[in-house]
Amino acid sequence: MKRMLWTFALILLVLCLMVGRGGMNDARAETTVRLTFAGDVTLGSEEAVRPKGYSLDSFAGVYGYDYFFAKVRDLFAQDDLTVVNLEGVLSDSSEGENKDKTYRFRGPAEFAQILTAGSIEMVNLANNHAHDYGERGLADTRRALEQEGVAYFGEREVSVFEKNGVKIAFFGLSYSEMRKADREWAAKEIKRLEREEGVNAVVFTFHAGREYSEARTAKQQEYARWAVDAGADLVVMHHPHVVQGMSVYDDRTVLYSLGNFCFGGNKNVRAAESLIAVAELTFADEGAYRSQQITLYPAHISGTQPRSNYQPHLVTGKDAARVMRRVQADTRFKLNPIDEMTGAAVQEPLTAN
Repeated sequence: MKRMLWTFALILLVLCLMVGRGGMNDARAETTVRLTFAGDVTLGSEEAVRPKGYSLDSFAGVYGYDYFFAKVRDLFAQDDLTVVNLEGVLSDSSEGENKDKTYRFRGPAEFAQILTAGSIEMVNLANNHAHDYGERGLADTRRALEQEGVAYFGEREVSVFEKNGVKIAFFGLSYSEMRKADREWAAKEIKRLEREEGVNAVVFTFHAGREYSEARTAKQQEYARWAVDAGADLVVMHHPHVVQGMSVYDDRTVLYSLGNFCFGGNKNVRAAESLIAVAELTFADEGAYRSQQITLYPAHISGTQPRSNYQPHLVTGKDAARVMRRVQADTRFKLNPIDEMTGAAVQEPLTAN
């Protein structure tokens, strides 16, 4: 009988310790969050181009919404969250079209279904085409995304993703929004989110750089360093439409340009090379950010050239090597090479200091 009481007491002690530490179902158990990033996505066309047989709109009518990300969906489905830069408007109305701009891109609101069909769960809206159709177009875009359950962020809107109690906040600014007031707001908001909402890590995206330049600009580097100093744990950029390099600052990764991805804005392929980046962020059992590791997947924006078929896909062999050469040319340290078995280049892990 005494032995049974001791056994019962021991079990009770173990259970109390588990409860005290959150148990096996602790929302703050050690966690790895897998994030996938791709570049510029324009789900639409210019108004005059939309009826043409070569437009993205026409391809959607012929091949359906599953077509565009069919060759990368399996990769996207393996992660916790896939994020792209949505460059253009999703609206059923052309009202508010800004005809002072050279290029204006719009697709119907239901093209938001292309994102969910491709396992894309979040988009950046801080770019130079989000306002192609004024405030009406931007509001329609937000509404279309909300109806499809696609999260969005950009300008002064933040999106928070949560897994196992770990919270990651996503910020986005474009080159035209890097005013002092915007920087001050972002820095304060990062601190507030950490203090009041328990955010554990921050991803900051910038729509910045020189179009079709294969090298980062001084401004891109300035923005990246400012973001990390303000509290960002990962910086991802787009806008140049071509692949650029990466850097490490304060043990945080900066990706300067992922290039175009599914880009309906151009009927012809000007630069085929694209890059998909998978970031694995790990967190200690109390939720503190601990480390990150980046894996690079070389890709092309189209399966045909010179005319685009708007279907990005992973590449291997000489095509993959060409993508990685472009990344390496703008990277000031030696990148790890592609593993031919996986088709990916896994980079060294970075541990928080």
